[in-house]
Amino acid sequence: MNHHNLKRAFTLIELLVVIAIIAILAAILFPVFAQAKMAAKKTVDLANVKQLALGVVMYGSDVDDTYPFCWGWNSEWKPWHQQVDPYVKSVAIWKSPVDNWDRGTEGNDATCNPGKPVRGVTYSMAFTWPAFGSATGDWWGPNSEGCQMSATCDSGGTSQTSVPQTASTILIAPRPNWYHQFCEGWATEVFFNYGEFNMKGGGANMFANGANYGLCDGHAKFMTKDATLKGVGSQVGSVKPAYWPNDPVNWPWPVGMWDKRQ
Repeated sequence: MNHHNLKRAFTLIELLVVIAIIAILAAILFPVFAQAKMAAKKTVDLANVKQLALGVVMYGSDVDDTYPFCWGWNSEWKPWHQQVDPYVKSVAIWKSPVDNWDRGTEGNDATCNPGKPVRGVTYSMAFTWPAFGSATGDWWGPNSEGCQMSATCDSGGTSQTSVPQTASTILIAPRPNWYHQFCEGWATEVFFNYGEFNMKGGGANMFANGANYGLCDGHAKFMTKDATLKGVGSQVGSVKPAYWPNDPVNWPWPVGMWDKRQ
């Protein structure tokens, strides 16, 4: 017998060691892969928001230098994403890669886009609709708190030249939910104190500790919610109005980049 022709097999212990090493490497690498995948989605989301913010700016150049109203256009019930979409020309941009809400097959999309899949929308315009009193007592119209604070306004849209600090005023924020669709007028507005915005799966924490925001000058950036609420410009050291809700958790004063009065 030629002992040199014998093939030596792995022992059971050697196989177990190899399997253990592979398991350890997998445990180390899989979280890294997951983080890399999420980072890529965050980059895509940021690009989406920037494209939409620039689309709003281009929209304004054709519509009397104004921002669109989030819920409609003059007397027509036409959500802002329908108004701005001709300037971005891609329905896919309106949905974030981390927006996993099941929108089913119902809703207005079934009416305006029959026979085709529901088109989800993630992003909304920053607009505080009346949840409290104001200095003038108006709930709607140009003197309402919503129009005073927000770039969008129910009286037809705020003039783009009337926002003092466009680079530090939030225009677009995420509001992913099950009924936010391309043809649906609801969920087109979002504000920092929405319970939906702050819940698990809501816009405030889309990427672990923050989200991507579009600003009024057309740029976009990632921020934590706390960063968006810090006083800006003339807000720093300002006294809370007497009519402001006495609720430092849900209605802190000032409200930073959510308020165009800076």
